[in-house]
Amino acid sequence: MPELKKSEEKITKKNMKSGKEKKLLSKLQKQKKVRGKRQRKEAPPKTAQRTIRYRRMFEDGYCEVEEGFFSKTFSISDINYLIAQREEQLDIFSRYCELLNSCDSSTHLQINIINKKRDMEHFQEEILFDEKGDGLDDHRKEMNQMLQEKVAVGQNSLVKEKYVTLSAPAKDHEQAKQSIGRLEVELEGQFNDLGCTTKILDGQDRLELLHDIMQPNKMFNFKYQDLLYSGLTTKSAIAPSSFNFRKNRNTFEFGSNLNGKVLFLRELSADISDKLIAEITDIAASLQISIHIDPVAQDKAFDIVKSKISFMELQKVDEQKKAIKGGYDPDMISYELKYSLEEAELLLENLQNRNQKMFKVTFLIFVAHENEKELEEIVQQIMSVGRKNNTYIDTLDFMQEEGFNTILPLGKNHVDIQRTLTTASTAIFVPFTAQELMQKKGIYYGINAMTKNMIIFDRKTLKAPNGFILGTPGSGKSFAVKKEEVSVLLDDENSEVIIVDPEREQMVLAEGLGGEIVQISAGAQTFVNPMDITMNYGDDENPVILKTDFILSICDLLLGGLTAGQKTVIDRACRFAYSEYFNAQGRAMPTLKDFHRILSEQPEEDAKSLALELDIYINGTLSVFANQTNVNTNKRLVVYDTKDLGKQLKTFGMMIVLDQIWNRITRNRARGIRTWIYFEEIQLYFTNDYCANYFFELWSRARKWGAIPTGITQNVETLLLNDLARRMLSNSDFIMMFNQATSDRNELADLLNISKQQQRHITKSEEGSGLLFAGDTIVPFYDKFPINTNLYKMMSTKPEEVYQYQQEMNLVGEA
Repeated sequence: MPELKKSEEKITKKNMKSGKEKKLLSKLQKQKKVRGKRQRKEAPPKTAQRTIRYRRMFEDGYCEVEEGFFSKTFSISDINYLIAQREEQLDIFSRYCELLNSCDSSTHLQINIINKKRDMEHFQEEILFDEKGDGLDDHRKEMNQMLQEKVAVGQNSLVKEKYVTLSAPAKDHEQAKQSIGRLEVELEGQFNDLGCTTKILDGQDRLELLHDIMQPNKMFNFKYQDLLYSGLTTKSAIAPSSFNFRKNRNTFEFGSNLNGKVLFLRELSADISDKLIAEITDIAASLQISIHIDPVAQDKAFDIVKSKISFMELQKVDEQKKAIKGGYDPDMISYELKYSLEEAELLLENLQNRNQKMFKVTFLIFVAHENEKELEEIVQQIMSVGRKNNTYIDTLDFMQEEGFNTILPLGKNHVDIQRTLTTASTAIFVPFTAQELMQKKGIYYGINAMTKNMIIFDRKTLKAPNGFILGTPGSGKSFAVKKEEVSVLLDDENSEVIIVDPEREQMVLAEGLGGEIVQISAGAQTFVNPMDITMNYGDDENPVILKTDFILSICDLLLGGLTAGQKTVIDRACRFAYSEYFNAQGRAMPTLKDFHRILSEQPEEDAKSLALELDIYINGTLSVFANQTNVNTNKRLVVYDTKDLGKQLKTFGMMIVLDQIWNRITRNRARGIRTWIYFEEIQLYFTNDYCANYFFELWSRARKWGAIPTGITQNVETLLLNDLARRMLSNSDFIMMFNQATSDRNELADLLNISKQQQRHITKSEEGSGLLFAGDTIVPFYDKFPINTNLYKMMSTKPEEVYQYQQEMNLVGEA
């Protein structure tokens, strides 16, 4: 009830000056009491609450688990461990060992890896397109049908989350904040060094996490202020309606219709695989793994191992005496004793000389399901995965209640079944598998090749959303570009799309979506005016000064250089042209003809010489840019077709198009509109220094002005020959990389630090497959778009399919 709280605060600030306010406050308090009474009535019974073993959850996230023992939890993101090359995996493993070694013997570490069900109805609401009645709803229906089909594939119904809980003895809450807080900061830093992002959970977050484990099918609805007037504890917000731990069966019931079972790692061999956690969490079920790790003080560890060795040596002597007495070879002791002794001696060697510590480890798995039979099927799958990875996973007999409390991310182990392991043996349970990209209100980019989940991502969340889409012909590059363009236009009314198309590949799509096509060529009847200007053209600068600088640049380009005197008269002519425009209300936008006329009127010989040299571009055969703009550049989709720009106009034309785009970007920012820009064959902008520098400046300023530029090319090697292009590529947070030629792949691997394992996804890969770089996340992906849709026909770049679609459109038009 936030409105009531705000009203109460407002009244309190005024010190209840009026009788009317006193009455209102009394009414608010009465409502609170009524709500508190209802909450007490609906709260789960005390018996269910007492099952959950903690004393108090503080609002700042610290939990008093039991008297004198506190814990704190933070979440960690996944990293690409499984697709890293062997050297990188060893590096991650080594740094994870260092992380474990940094925990002292007073600290308890708990790691939870959770598969939980996603609210699929809510998830589909987030990714599906709403109909808007703008003539594009048929396309939205096709996209929605495709997305719904993708949802049904893979494990999109599950969310994978990872948490770390630190716990330690402390006298009180304040002391816990000091002792646990220091270790928390240190471990956060180490996880960040591994590539994880971390988030500290406050009390509200921790309670929601516990609630989702115990009541996964119910909404969490709790605020700490509720405790003030309900008289309840935090357990009332998370506990299910009941727990039934059946003594004669190794499952239990909780809530209204859920069955649970806790398993534990009974045995593990020396050659256990580091893929155990990944393969368990690949099972499409609600489950979680909880690993409790207790570091043992080094001196105590030595004493434990030495005493074990001494005991086994005594056993060995006893067996040798028996062998001599029985007339056997005294070296023939039992294999089990011999193996245990060798293991203990190796453990002592590791502790003394190999930077290993000793840990007491408990490994539990919790499974929940509505149907008890299906629960057992999931349990059998888990046990099978264990056998495959040389471990024995078994049911936790007669300790289900203790096991359930141990899997909860509270930082307390209630199960006295621990394995004694070294640092390396503990780290083999590495919690990392593969990164996911799934964000609210994002765009669909494909299927994660590792997890088989959808990739839903919002580029706007990146620090620098500028991007590149790279791939050989036929790799799926152009289709991916169009799919993103379509998604932007169908989803976000506050976004516009501009495409510069030198190969005429976007015409069919533009026509299908009702966009504006602007042909830029000497013989075209569509014109754009390079002197178009808006008051937002400069950022807190005089727009005329910036536009004049642009006119100077194109004159310098056309004439092969300018003297100081020529620059002066050009500057003056520009200022006069814009002075006439801004000072005379209703006057038409100046054109190059106006600029040329004013230039011709100047008394200097330089002016007359310039006017003569520029005449071919103003009144002659190359005068396509000397007219007023006569196309609708206000549509949400505008395509600049530059295919027929001749050699004489190529660079000149590209610079004018870039300036038109800048006009649109500056105007859109003032309107709160995001501008998405796509540059097909981006390498063309780096064939001339004038164009390259102007393009680089536009690219660099785009983010500040709310624009998202994307460069597309198949000629990566040509692109990387330019230093500006290399800088743009290395500083872009978004890259879609499809199949690459060998030389291009090697260059990109060096520039972007792509591992050998990751390179497999861009080496002879199938159409629509590749690597997606989004900030610090790298995800291998693939995608198959349904071909029996109009959108596919509009987006396809295969010549035969484009021709067929155009024929169909012509036939429809004639009918």
